[in-house]
Amino acid sequence: MDRHTGEEDWDVFISYSRSDADLLELLAPALRHRGLRVFVDDTAVEDFAGITSTISRALARSKALLALYSQEYPRRRACQWELTYAFLAGQREGDPRRRILVINPEQSADHVQPLELRDARHWPGIRDEGAAERLADRVASYVRGLAGPLGGVPRRTRPRWLPAPIPSGSRHFTGRLAEQWHLHTALHRHRAPLVSQTGHGRTAVVRGMPGIGKSLLAQEYALQFASSFPGGIYWFDLHAAADSPPQRTLESYFRQLEAVGSALGIEVRGKSLHALLSHLAVTLGQRDEPCLWVLDGVPDGLSREQLALLHSPHMLAATLLTTRSQHYGSSDEPLDLGPLPDADAYDLLTSRRRPANAAEHLTADELIRDLGGHPLALDLIAERMAHENLSHLRRLLHSNTTDVLLRWERAAAPGRTSDHAPRSSTLLPRGIKAHSSANDILRILALVHPATLADAPLQQTLARVDALRPSEASQRLAEGIDVLIGDGVVRPATPEARAWSVHPLIARSVRRHDEDVTRQEDLRQALLHTLVQSWPTPILESRTTPTTAQEHPVPSQSPVSPNDVERAVAFDLQIELSLRVGVQPLAEGQGSLREALTSLHSLFTTARDGLHRLGPNASGSRLPHLVATLVNDHLRPFLSTWHPALEVHEAARPAATSTIDHERRWEHAADMRAALSALREPLTDLTNALGELSGADLLTAAAE
Repeated sequence: MDRHTGEEDWDVFISYSRSDADLLELLAPALRHRGLRVFVDDTAVEDFAGITSTISRALARSKALLALYSQEYPRRRACQWELTYAFLAGQREGDPRRRILVINPEQSADHVQPLELRDARHWPGIRDEGAAERLADRVASYVRGLAGPLGGVPRRTRPRWLPAPIPSGSRHFTGRLAEQWHLHTALHRHRAPLVSQTGHGRTAVVRGMPGIGKSLLAQEYALQFASSFPGGIYWFDLHAAADSPPQRTLESYFRQLEAVGSALGIEVRGKSLHALLSHLAVTLGQRDEPCLWVLDGVPDGLSREQLALLHSPHMLAATLLTTRSQHYGSSDEPLDLGPLPDADAYDLLTSRRRPANAAEHLTADELIRDLGGHPLALDLIAERMAHENLSHLRRLLHSNTTDVLLRWERAAAPGRTSDHAPRSSTLLPRGIKAHSSANDILRILALVHPATLADAPLQQTLARVDALRPSEASQRLAEGIDVLIGDGVVRPATPEARAWSVHPLIARSVRRHDEDVTRQEDLRQALLHTLVQSWPTPILESRTTPTTAQEHPVPSQSPVSPNDVERAVAFDLQIELSLRVGVQPLAEGQGSLREALTSLHSLFTTARDGLHRLGPNASGSRLPHLVATLVNDHLRPFLSTWHPALEVHEAARPAATSTIDHERRWEHAADMRAALSALREPLTDLTNALGELSGADLLTAAAE
């Protein structure tokens, strides 16, 4: 296909992901056959290296944007930019959907954002030339009803912004288009209840670690989509109360509400918080215009009732909260803001000066990895790039002397928004100098970074360092994790997993600024002891084997390879299976069904611990699949059926009857024994498969 670069007007601008080029090949000729002027950019730009002037001009001179909205479409930065352009142009005319035509080749519309487009009528995918011809007829008919092109890049509407002054936004705000669509959909979900599957609309929560760009995202969204909120933006900055009791947060909020009330002509003198909110609700209702109510920097620790007071007092106002705390948002639509993708991170890092050569380009990529895609840190480095060599900046970053990030952050603070202000330092977790369970967990996670650590080794380390009982260590772990979740500085490896990690900059800050080096060393030794105990025996042989005076020293074994770890884990699980009921038969009238259940249940722990030991070596290994088959296909169905059934029978045991006698009188005892016998074949097959990995034939040995 030809790439059109002229200055003529276009009827249709086709926006598509390169993976959907087959749809384009059917549709574009059909549209052109009907006399439509179609713009298609078919240059192979690597994941949107930059919006070219040609594309910008073509959009401005096109009547409509036709989006091939597949599952891949919202993942492409170029597609997101083009869609935003057309959406804002339509919104400026009064209907954001007017200039966008959606072709959805998927079975559902769940992937379509924003919600206004999901609620619109879509054209289905194009499967053949006939479908393309019919669709082209409908597109041609629709486009001919549009007057004039989209026009130039829509200027930001200057919204009513209280308390004043209105911010100008950041010149270097980068990316986050998908996140802005997420917010827009969450805040407007109530307008399309028929296609809304989750959430009730009007409220969204942006959560994330310090300095990740929560405030800037909310500000950029408010400025970019201001025309969606003609009633104005009400912005309440709560960062100043971050380390204070909840009452201080409400006091700060109340003072800012008074300023808003005065600007709206409300008599605020002598009014309580509840009374002022009531007056504001009446005023907003009388204005009868949608508006946006932003609570920026909501601290952790607020009760449900206190949090409810922060929400907008009228349903015309959508509420947007930004917070570090993961405790908020479960009933709303949380957006967990993560690091910038590599492409966006590169754009931000090089926003003041592009790399001069291949070596600088490579150094820029290394800095992005060093900083973990952290927007504030990248911005701080970018400011220095205009005057200093990139390699020199990277050496300063890793220097053992002054923390240059901390120094640069403080120097840049006057020109930053509240989210970037140097509280105990945006890049430094609060209170790390203090001794607490939260800080101990943070120290441990910093020591193992970039690895993750599950609850079990964390709890064992805490128990070992202070000689705690398991219950005490478990309580200390729960309290510490809860605090760190509230501060936004730990994250689970997956939403379901109880395994924790920290961002590279959090680990760096803890290691550099933790003044209690004695405690850090105690935790390091306890952690090493805990981890070493979970490794196969060869890992302990780090020195030469002791010898007699007549013998020559025997060299130590080399460190275990990934295959060694896999064999050791397979061998341990193989031992447990080969000697238990399930593989070994339970004779009629012998043994205890309860003991059989307990024995099989303990295999969960063996399997889980084995996978933890395998760790990064799991890639390419058969072992995780064998463990998943054991747990999910065999153990879990058996135990979930028979454990509660036997428990009900056991609860009815007369005091004078022994446990075994009562169990043997159970009417379902024979059925359970039959189910247990049926487990023997699949568990034996799994044991043999584990034997292939470990190299040991334990079933023959057990029989002998």
